[in-house]
Amino acid sequence: MEKKAPARLAPVHVVLGEDTYLAEEALERILAEAVGADRAEALTVLYGDEVRWEAVLQAAQTGSLFASRRAILVRRAELLRYEGQRPAKGEDDEGEPGAGRAKGKVTGDDAVGRYLDDPAPDATLVLLAARPDRRRHPWKRLCAEGRVHSAEPKKGRLLRAYVEDDLRRRGLRLTADGVSALVDEVGQDLRRLMGEVDKLEAWAAGETKPTLSAEDVLEVLGRGMARPLYLLADALAARDLPGAIERTEELLGGGEEGLRILATAHRSLRQVRAARALRERRVSRSEIGSRLLPPNMQFKLDSLLAAAGRWRDEDLRAALAALDRADRRMKRGSDAATALVAALAEACRGEAGATSRRGR
Repeated sequence: MEKKAPARLAPVHVVLGEDTYLAEEALERILAEAVGADRAEALTVLYGDEVRWEAVLQAAQTGSLFASRRAILVRRAELLRYEGQRPAKGEDDEGEPGAGRAKGKVTGDDAVGRYLDDPAPDATLVLLAARPDRRRHPWKRLCAEGRVHSAEPKKGRLLRAYVEDDLRRRGLRLTADGVSALVDEVGQDLRRLMGEVDKLEAWAAGETKPTLSAEDVLEVLGRGMARPLYLLADALAARDLPGAIERTEELLGGGEEGLRILATAHRSLRQVRAARALRERRVSRSEIGSRLLPPNMQFKLDSLLAAAGRWRDEDLRAALAALDRADRRMKRGSDAATALVAALAEACRGEAGATSRRGR
């Protein structure tokens, strides 16, 4: 029986979207199939804000003596323009040719269309574009006839599903609460999320646990480049001033915004105050946990109740007032590090310290 020839890779690929992690992931798949691992002579990289469409098409149509398969990659492709071309009078909203164009002149639109009709047999054209106008040519036709790969940012359930799929591919097992802790703490930035998954994978290689819990995940997130906002909250709730200052400096050094750090401190103290109020009303331990902690954070109930015992109501009032003053200072332009450290020092000292300072 005669063997079928392998299906030819689509000659034009369009990677659309603003998530750079997804875009690079799609790009790697395309290039691996188009030219393989050895790309020194086979790959040409252009930038849409530096070249015109004409240069892109010329690169695609120009063969190579050194590579039987080629790929032309255009980054920032949404910025591509045609040489000397301007929208002509009579051009409709879809970018179709109108009466204002010189009769018989081959325009950029026509050149892209001609390439789509007869692409170079040895070349794969890859266009990375964040937000091109898909209603206009040439993007209208490129997206209709090329192979489109989505790099739109994932959120909510789609983001969680992506993370879960990646964990399965790696053979890395997390509890449902562990996945929730990972996504909740790191946030919607997929590149950061995947960096933390890399870190979890490396950590799990030295462990014998078959499945990582939420507590394991949070322990690993506090290491390396992760932004340990929850560690700041824990240190402040425990009235651990050196720990709170150290975490704040880590966060600021990692590029975290001062007002977001302040919001974390506020939330931590409000949670402690709520735990104190519920305990004084003799609310059951399980109900306190269900009211104040999300399902994936129930393991932190013991530390929350312990923190509630370290504060008096007047201390919490003074601490929250100190954070409010820091908020006003920062919004008026004060240095975030100075305002935050001063507020933390005042907050952890409590009402007695605040009273003595006001009397001075």
